[in-house]
Amino acid sequence: MVPPSSRGFVLPLVAILLLSLTLLFTTLLKSTGRLNPVLARYKSDFEQFYRAESAVLLHLHGFPADYYPELPRVQVEPFGPWEKICTEDICFMSGVSPHGVSYWDWSSGMSSYRADLERRIQERVSDSSMYGNRRYFQGEPLMSGAVHHGDLEMNFSDSVRSANFWVEGTALFRGNAHFDTLRLFALGDVSMQGEVSVDYLELFSQGSFRAEGDVRFRGMVLASNFQVRDRVRGLYPTAVVAFGQVVFGINVPWGEILGNASVDGVAETPGGFLNVESSADVKRTMLPAFVDGHRKIWGRL
Repeated sequence: MVPPSSRGFVLPLVAILLLSLTLLFTTLLKSTGRLNPVLARYKSDFEQFYRAESAVLLHLHGFPADYYPELPRVQVEPFGPWEKICTEDICFMSGVSPHGVSYWDWSSGMSSYRADLERRIQERVSDSSMYGNRRYFQGEPLMSGAVHHGDLEMNFSDSVRSANFWVEGTALFRGNAHFDTLRLFALGDVSMQGEVSVDYLELFSQGSFRAEGDVRFRGMVLASNFQVRDRVRGLYPTAVVAFGQVVFGINVPWGEILGNASVDGVAETPGGFLNVESSADVKRTMLPAFVDGHRKIWGRL
């Protein structure tokens, strides 16, 4: 039983609670009404993504397009060493699942990729020919050039969105420059030192490729031979491949992964020699798309 002295406080308290609950439910109803368009749009986006993803997965498993006419059409095109698989709404990047690849398949794929990379770079540098050695001690957002009869050196701490270079001589990158995209075609040796980092790399060297220090890169390296050492990281997915040099009529590709260096993707010397020190690490997780094999999604554009 409520004491008489307290009865005067009970009714106001109940009234306040009822009013509070009424306001709370009214607010919730209004909030739900405002959320309905958001939820509907989220549902539509989710269904759209699901349909696009289903179409891509069916394509990867070899189903013909007319097998799923209700799903979006899938288009496939090369994207550097990878493939771009797209519907109208979404694009994925794919490579090839690890498997045994013959020397001839590697050779044919590397030859096609080399020609394609040189063509794409020459299109980007056709209006910026330079002669003699070129040294850059300051980076710019966009950098490009064709260096004839000379070498290229980059030594700075700036960030570069996109760099495209064709070099008749050697190329040296050092310092702690960061490149969002770097495409390089060099007839001489290529070296990366210090803390240089590249988010997306496409590199061809008619000579050797050397990376040391704390260099980080992700992408494709194609050179006559290579050495990756110290604490260098080839981030997933990275392909480092040697095509060799002809010595006394014999083609001998070779490569070395030394120290605490690592490559997550593939390091290959088709028909040659690969030395991986016990402290180093090579994960064979992804092959470039210019070799035949089952396609494997590794990222989304």
